[in-house]
Amino acid sequence: MKKKILFLVIAMLLFCVMVPDLQAQKTNTTQSVSGIVTDQEGNPLDGTSIVIKGKNTGVVSDIDGKYLIHVPQDAILQFLFIGMESQEIPVSNQQVINVTMEDLFSKGLQPAKPITLTTKQKAKTEGENSFAFKMFKEVSKQKGENTFFSPLSLSMALGMLYNGASGETRHEICNSLGIADFSETEVNEYFQKISQYLLEVDPTTDISIANSIWYRNHFTVKNHFIEICKEYFDAEVQSLNFNSPKAPYTINNWCAEKTNNKIQHIIGNEISPGAMMCLVNALYFKSQWRTDLKFDKKKTKLANFTLNDKQKKKVNMMEQTSFMSYYADEHLQCVEMDYGNSAFSMVAVLPSKDKNINQLIEYLNNDILRNVMKNMRWGKVWLKLPRFKTESSFSLAQPVKDLGMRHLFQEGFTNISDDDMWVSDILQKTFVEVNEEGTEASAATTVVMIGAGRPIKTKPIRFFADRPFLYLIREKSTGIILFIGRMDEPI
Repeated sequence: MKKKILFLVIAMLLFCVMVPDLQAQKTNTTQSVSGIVTDQEGNPLDGTSIVIKGKNTGVVSDIDGKYLIHVPQDAILQFLFIGMESQEIPVSNQQVINVTMEDLFSKGLQPAKPITLTTKQKAKTEGENSFAFKMFKEVSKQKGENTFFSPLSLSMALGMLYNGASGETRHEICNSLGIADFSETEVNEYFQKISQYLLEVDPTTDISIANSIWYRNHFTVKNHFIEICKEYFDAEVQSLNFNSPKAPYTINNWCAEKTNNKIQHIIGNEISPGAMMCLVNALYFKSQWRTDLKFDKKKTKLANFTLNDKQKKKVNMMEQTSFMSYYADEHLQCVEMDYGNSAFSMVAVLPSKDKNINQLIEYLNNDILRNVMKNMRWGKVWLKLPRFKTESSFSLAQPVKDLGMRHLFQEGFTNISDDDMWVSDILQKTFVEVNEEGTEASAATTVVMIGAGRPIKTKPIRFFADRPFLYLIREKSTGIILFIGRMDEPI
């Protein structure tokens, strides 16, 4: 045994002594490589990153697509450009390397279809996102760690409810959702447009938005309310015997079907005797990371994640070094990772080292997010992100009240029925899973009613999500937030 150990040690020493001279000889033999980077139509690609594989150095092509780089003769050059398939080319003593980049769309990936909004609709979206952050702060205080919330799902449910509301109740909904200066038709056309176009922007993303209204049989509902919800929200409307033990199963089965079985129980085993109507919105999202942003499963390793109490927990930590959008200031650090054809993205946000996740949530709002997204830069990022899966279930009644919608729970729905009725509770269940391939997320909200040659950075930006962080999933052309969550303890 001793002989084997001695031989191993000697072999290692010999290797250490001999190899540096060989390496020195190789690295000393450098050369210049120049060329032009173009797209498939021959147009120069300004801003293409040309990087020496295995190194953190490189250059960026200029406005004419030209570049000049000094490299070892045995180097491999990587050519990277957003939306294009990356290429690796060995130098092999070549002095000129011209490259034609092939866009991913030519390989069957359809380009993102931006959602065009009117000025008024854009303002409505900003109002939606402001409401999203306010709601998330309240829900986070109530639910705490690993909260995952869908503001879009709640807004859809409230949008249907708006059509049945009257008087002060409608006024409160309008103020909270930022639609005070909208006509009823404008409100409904906005929700209809968002629902339809979100399904079309990325064919590679599996997204479903479904609405339904369930009301107690023998309860009279005004036809105008039903027709509006069918026309603009594509809602399924059904009379149901709420006294039957099959009633909860029927509603839950509908929800499970619309969320790919991720949310199977939105309501309990029985419906309250006083309940007259249930409005349900189900939102499902599943997408893979953009081709160049997928994680290599072989690089996922157990690593420490620092919890809020400073204890360490071993989690499955994914890792990659890729080009993506990033931002950092004295308050936060964030990266944006695109899905599919880049119509949707996940934005991960870390608080600064001297702040915690609760302070970040208190600080962040839609104005700050908009400024962050506006000032993001594209660069090489060394990313570590935990693999995680979480489910949340909570009542939104108190947060909704705290944000000014109190009459919902008292009266004011004469546009639904001539009978007295009010909201008893607003429930939401959510699910999210983030892994090497991409993200799967779902939510269901129920309203229960009663009554060039330019140098690039030599080192990649570090974004290590090894402590509690915030994340959100958004549609990029409008900025609409589908989901927002906090990850305190990856599971």
